[in-house]
Amino acid sequence: MILTQLPDLPPRPETDANAAFRRNFYARWGRENAVICGSALRAEYAVLAQTLSIKMTLGGRERYLLPQREVVVDDDNLLVLNQGARYGSVLQATTTPAWSFAVFFRPGLQGEVAAQQARPLAAALDTPLAAPRSVQFSEHLRAHQGSLSQGLRQLATRIRAGERDEAWLEEQLQALLLQMLSEERAAASHAAPRALLRAELQRRLRLAADCMESAYAEALTLDALAAVACLSRFHFVRAFGQAYGLSPHAYLTRKRAVVAARWLQAGDGDRDWVAQQCGLGSRWTLQRALARYAPHALASRNFCTQEAAGGR
Repeated sequence: MILTQLPDLPPRPETDANAAFRRNFYARWGRENAVICGSALRAEYAVLAQTLSIKMTLGGRERYLLPQREVVVDDDNLLVLNQGARYGSVLQATTTPAWSFAVFFRPGLQGEVAAQQARPLAAALDTPLAAPRSVQFSEHLRAHQGSLSQGLRQLATRIRAGERDEAWLEEQLQALLLQMLSEERAAASHAAPRALLRAELQRRLRLAADCMESAYAEALTLDALAAVACLSRFHFVRAFGQAYGLSPHAYLTRKRAVVAARWLQAGDGDRDWVAQQCGLGSRWTLQRALARYAPHALASRNFCTQEAAGGR
């Protein structure tokens, strides 16, 4: 199933106009591969248990309401959520519609791919059917880099160009799963006795990074971020710097600067508004952050015009 308009689903009420679509949609939903994409200034979907999925959003923010936390997907990242995850979502944009792109894998596909990938071709020729393997992926925001992001963007490009063949979609989703499995194995490749301890530390640090990626507009203190990671401030700062190559403050400021640069170049508000919305507070803090982390934005015509005019 490939939908290129965001579907009319709960919490919007059922009407005579959408009733037939909803019957057909739910007859197929959760049983087969699906891609749902489309643009809107705002869209909201109720909490449901879903199949394994990947989320991408361009030109806005999409909040995923997970049982224990909220995670925001925007132009900088993508999100993987496992089979059976329960969540709702809210898509929000500022002045122009945001584009939401979500891939849903049919139940069992990830297990089939994982089982077959683990067997050499010669073994597959002897006994081609292997029992599906249980697969769980890390549910955290992933930067748009590497093979998974590239594969997802290529899939989106083909669908936006008009591709609708579902046999083709099955092949593409198998390829995406291979990329996901490869990244997951790379992240868990350390086999030393302290591997489980490192994996737990990485999980906690990712929670803090997801918090900064999602709630950058809020006044996030070091104490609050360390609490998200369930670490002392000292250990949090030390471990985060080792894992990400930036201090928590620098990571948060970079995220704010990247979002501010995107909004300024799109013409979404002046310096003062953008600074407030991105959590930078003032135009002067905004300018320092841009100079360090997004210097290209300082040369944009929109920013320079506002600077010369002295704001609103």
